[in-house]
Amino acid sequence: MTERPEPTTETPQPPAQRPFPFGPPRFRGRRKRQRTVWTTLLDVLIIAIFLTGIYLVAKPAFVHWQQDRLTKQLDEMWQEGDGTIVIDEDAWQVEGEELEYVQLEDNPPVTQPPPSDNLPSLRPTRTPTAPTPTTEPTSSTDGKITIKAIGQIEIDRIDLKMPIAERSTAPHLRVAIGHYSPSPTFGENGLTVLLGHRMYTYGRHFNRLGEVKTGDPIIISDKTTRYTYQVDQIDIVEPAEMLRRLTQLQGDSPRLMLVTCHPVRVASHRMLVYAELIETEPIG
Repeated sequence: MTERPEPTTETPQPPAQRPFPFGPPRFRGRRKRQRTVWTTLLDVLIIAIFLTGIYLVAKPAFVHWQQDRLTKQLDEMWQEGDGTIVIDEDAWQVEGEELEYVQLEDNPPVTQPPPSDNLPSLRPTRTPTAPTPTTEPTSSTDGKITIKAIGQIEIDRIDLKMPIAERSTAPHLRVAIGHYSPSPTFGENGLTVLLGHRMYTYGRHFNRLGEVKTGDPIIISDKTTRYTYQVDQIDIVEPAEMLRRLTQLQGDSPRLMLVTCHPVRVASHRMLVYAELIETEPIG
């Protein structure tokens, strides 16, 4: 009879393990420190991107608020005071203003072009002379500039009511519609030129000027008189053509030209809105 082996009573042993399954302690600490550094850098990067986004959104809104505040202040001073405010010459700049026409007043076009057959109403009645740029200083040595309002413009079609500054330099156009000073003033014979920015925000300055239609009234007021003009011509031209027309300021009847960039954000052309004076009314 075959003998059966007696059952063993030994307890099974677990498989042998490495003494350091994740590497020696010194390497584990180094990897932990590396993960901590990269996590910190990632957190800093996320915070920087977040703050940059807030800045890019908040800065234009703050600049617009400051510009509108100064516009309101200038309008109030024109109605109740001497019509002047003082601002920093380089403050609250308009995006893209260096690409527009803000240097026209200091360097006005003076070359007389040949007559144009398609502009009979703008042809001067006499040989124009070179406009004389204003000699009034635009800024002081401390970097301040005085903005003076000489009137107010109203266009019901686009719900616009803004002060008109006596000049059309860059600082003037940031807070007002600017009068091109080589051109005649309101109600005088010739072509009165007003310039304004085609602001990106709906309704600001001349942003909605493209909605104006032939026949619409434009009201210009100064301290003594209200001038009502009626739109009779709207042109989209290249900047060189606008400069050519600015040499045709003389005429035998009062006319008005509003100038702004076109289209919005592109500014490759200029929109010219012409109007004829149809009524004057004393104020007060």
